[in-house]
Amino acid sequence: MNDFWIGTKANAIGRSSKTVKEFLEKNWAEGLSTEESIKLTVRSLLEVVQTGAKNIELSIMDGFGSFRQLSLNELEAVVSEIEKEKEVEQQRLRDRRAATAASQAAMGRRAGEE
Repeated sequence: MNDFWIGTKANAIGRSSKTVKEFLEKNWAEGLSTEESIKLTVRSLLEVVQTGAKNIELSIMDGFGSFRQLSLNELEAVVSEIEKEKEVEQQRLRDRRAATAASQAAMGRRAGEE
């Protein structure tokens, strides 16, 4: 029997694993720190898990064989940070849409004056 090893930067198993893997492949970048990698992984899981940290399990294994599972408190902190970032981004989009609508309305008024 031939032994072989395939290295991966991240993996997902279970229901919706394809969606999670695709998200990771699309958003992962070389040189991410451990914290950035954890956040990206949790963000990918939140794409398919609607109930937040309580239904997420995340384990980290480094290249030296060290393995640990994140606690619920750690996961909740990451989820909270991601939710805050999403709120900021949503507000930014609302502000941009409002500015665009105001600009278009002003242009419409000017065109009507001519």
